[in-house]
Amino acid sequence: MGGEERNILDILEDYGRRITEEIEKLIPKKVDEESLSKLIGKPLFKYEPESINKSILEPFWDLISRGGKRWRPALMIIVYEALDGKIEDILPLTVIPEVIHNGTLVVDDVEDESDYRRGKPCIHKTYGVDIAINMGNTMYFLPLLTLSKINLSDDKKLRILQEYVKTMIELSIGQAMDIAWHRGMIDDITEEQYMQMTLFKTGALARLSVKIACIIADTPREIEEKITRFSETLAVAFQIQDDILNIIGEESKYGKEIGGDIKEGKRTLLVVKALRILPRHKAERLREILKLRTNHEDLIREAINLLKESGSIDYARKICVELVSKAWNELDKVLPNSQAKEKLKALANFLIFREF
Repeated sequence: MGGEERNILDILEDYGRRITEEIEKLIPKKVDEESLSKLIGKPLFKYEPESINKSILEPFWDLISRGGKRWRPALMIIVYEALDGKIEDILPLTVIPEVIHNGTLVVDDVEDESDYRRGKPCIHKTYGVDIAINMGNTMYFLPLLTLSKINLSDDKKLRILQEYVKTMIELSIGQAMDIAWHRGMIDDITEEQYMQMTLFKTGALARLSVKIACIIADTPREIEEKITRFSETLAVAFQIQDDILNIIGEESKYGKEIGGDIKEGKRTLLVVKALRILPRHKAERLREILKLRTNHEDLIREAINLLKESGSIDYARKICVELVSKAWNELDKVLPNSQAKEKLKALANFLIFREF
């Protein structure tokens, strides 16, 4: 592990700890009637808090306690620092993208029929589908309560809420595209369509993170536009790298099952490219295996070998680097040099070259 990677991992660990502390300030691990009233308001009749503990807070903190990179809120912090902001001013807002992200993971795992998340059984496997969906949906909204607890102008709060609504719409549209593709409802997917789906599904929360930072920092429009484009592009590259790791990563590091995208019939960039460049009979065989959505190890291995044979893995790696390099070059022109800017570049390199 290189020095730069070790350094950014230390930074992410430090930020991650502070972000988790902020989450717990807003969303406690356990509530009673009094703390529940403080969180969501006094009841007209009477609360029964243990149901909230068992069906929302326990599964939520189960997932949070498993770790995660926390890179979206870390991106928010680093961007805010690069805009001359103080970390203490932005920390309470980091709960918004991170809590929403964890909510989407829980619901996505149900929709994808996944088995593992962060090295352990998915939340719906442990607590049930009904609890998982409701808890995940709760986390789409609960972190917005932080806006009522911080000193911020109504105009800035409104702008954050507008960005939030846009983000949630794009997340849902991106997930709709992904579901339709892996269910075989749409077959002939282009690289550009894959990029747009990923921009919605993965890029939306990254954009929200930096938009919040820019709003709080009163950032000039040109710089805000470049930072926004960089964050979205970085998120797309992050997802492509995740797709690569799902095929050739080490399960002990990756935290999810290798070949899970094959099992789910996912149309990743690797698959989209392979289907276009493999000989027809091999492309049809890959398409056939994906449609099966199989658990059979031999078939999953066969599909992985077809992806390797096609060269789509190396192609995807190349796209990752090109996307981020181009976006960084544009941002580099307008963002003043600083230690935070160097951290931002190190974070980008880590996300596209990581092994987990």
